[in-house]
Amino acid sequence: MRIRTIFTFLFFLLLSGSAVAMEASDNANSHPLPVGAAMPDLLLRGELSAEHLAHLGLKGPAPRHLSEINAKTVILVAFSMYCPHCQREAPALNDLNALIASRGLSEEVKLIGVGIGNSDFEVQVFRDKYATTFPLFSDPDFRVNKELGEVGTPFFYVLAMNPEKKEIRVVKTLLGRMESAESFFDQAMKACE
Repeated sequence: MRIRTIFTFLFFLLLSGSAVAMEASDNANSHPLPVGAAMPDLLLRGELSAEHLAHLGLKGPAPRHLSEINAKTVILVAFSMYCPHCQREAPALNDLNALIASRGLSEEVKLIGVGIGNSDFEVQVFRDKYATTFPLFSDPDFRVNKELGEVGTPFFYVLAMNPEKKEIRVVKTLLGRMESAESFFDQAMKACE
């Protein structure tokens, strides 16, 4: 009986340690969309500044569909303002957005965040606290997260946008924090080739 208790404890310790090792808040029900899969045309909700609307090529009031974003590639980050890993990742996300701009790819590559389980107010708190430089959408009722595969946070989807064929393809995924903005971006761009 005692050995069984020890093994049970070690098993749960191992499971919890894997989420910590990848620096993510994992979800036991997670079933992310695999590379090569079609991404649903997500309905994105939330308040955006005029600057962010223009950057994404969007007009008019929310909600908007993912397919309306004017880009060849969209890097979508599922985050939560309550996720400590997401909080630590916020400066690196700003670095990633700056890297996209510094390489002259702001028209082709767009970085967006979706606050999983977060209201507009909670997303605004995250936006203000971490001075995010990229558009953030809200997902208060987890609708978007269900379509994303109930992923843990942070979770990255790199998406190839093809408006002619009206399809969005997953080309890269990552659960957890980036090793660095530059290495992640280089891998993302290679996956889009």
